[in-house]
Amino acid sequence: MLPDKKLGSPNHRFHHWLVRQAIAALDNAQVSAQAIESIEKTYFDGGKIAPDSQRGVNTYNYFKSTLERELLKIKFNLARFNATNLLNNSEDFQITEAEIIVKLDAIEKIIAKYRFSEDLVEVDSQSSAEINNISPKRSNFFNIQRDLSAQDEQKILQNLRNLRLQRRIATRFLIVLIFIPLTVQILTKNLVFAPLVQHFRVDIVAWEKIHYQEETIEHYFEEFARYKETLEIKQLLSENQPLNQEEIHQELKKKAEELIRQAATNSQQGIVNLLADIAGLVAFVVLIIVFRGKSIITRQYLSQSFLALNDITKVFIFILLTDMFVGFHSAHGWEVVLENLTSHFGLPENRHAVYIFIATVPVFLDSLFKLLIFNYFTRQSPTSVAILEKMQQ
Repeated sequence: MLPDKKLGSPNHRFHHWLVRQAIAALDNAQVSAQAIESIEKTYFDGGKIAPDSQRGVNTYNYFKSTLERELLKIKFNLARFNATNLLNNSEDFQITEAEIIVKLDAIEKIIAKYRFSEDLVEVDSQSSAEINNISPKRSNFFNIQRDLSAQDEQKILQNLRNLRLQRRIATRFLIVLIFIPLTVQILTKNLVFAPLVQHFRVDIVAWEKIHYQEETIEHYFEEFARYKETLEIKQLLSENQPLNQEEIHQELKKKAEELIRQAATNSQQGIVNLLADIAGLVAFVVLIIVFRGKSIITRQYLSQSFLALNDITKVFIFILLTDMFVGFHSAHGWEVVLENLTSHFGLPENRHAVYIFIATVPVFLDSLFKLLIFNYFTRQSPTSVAILEKMQQ
């Protein structure tokens, strides 16, 4: 430690806290690695936890969830360690450098053997994507030839096993991609941004000091007029003593103040929704970056699943998407979507902007669909393209 550092300075305390966090994360990763090593020594004779071990598939399935949980803990804690190590520039960290290297080597020795499974899934998915380029008749012919060899049969079984693993990884990752960003969006909206924006509520001020747009206030004018007419009808049909002009004026004033508060609240709610949506988007991007390997596997699995569909199903999906987003009747759907978006973000509805959007964006999407069909889909499934052209004719 440098002599000019003060032990109680905030900078020193911050770096000391970073060192403690890094060491704690590394210790947690080592504990998870030791848990995996203990299972290997106890139930798999010190070997890899795998379905092809002497214990068999049933034992592997029993410990599979524990293995995946501990590997996820190791990955998370190593990410914490790397992040704190990046932020820390204190010499205190150099004191435990030798111990850190020993712990990292011990962790790497245990988890290195399990990296091969994900790499194998990616390689097999790429090879299966190349197989999809072959037409069905030729593919069946080559499959018959491969079945003649026992070694090739083992390869086929391994490919099927890897396909199941790939499907499981993709399914879980898709659930995580949907659930976690949605949860972050809901929690940040209700627990963080809504209480924060609530402190900036607009109080009732003079009408002349309020700056408003015609599109924003038109809805509230209609609601106020409807309330006034309803109040007059109740006055005419009521058997009780009718309200005098002063009481009617107070009721209308109370309603006007309520509508002004509602307009301000809706505008603030749009800010809350925007901030919460940004938080959910950030969570989504972080998941893609942190679990980049799983995102690649998921993308490849979805591509293979789509290419594995029959030609009629592919054509139906393309026609459904094109008619939904760029068809002649899609303009009304775009209007509903844009109205909901403007309401969600507390923006005034602008009919001119909506018409410009409808006149340009569907044209761009139509060009994008055509480019996708003729640049990619023609090579992957030429039969589907031929069917699509005939149906459009």
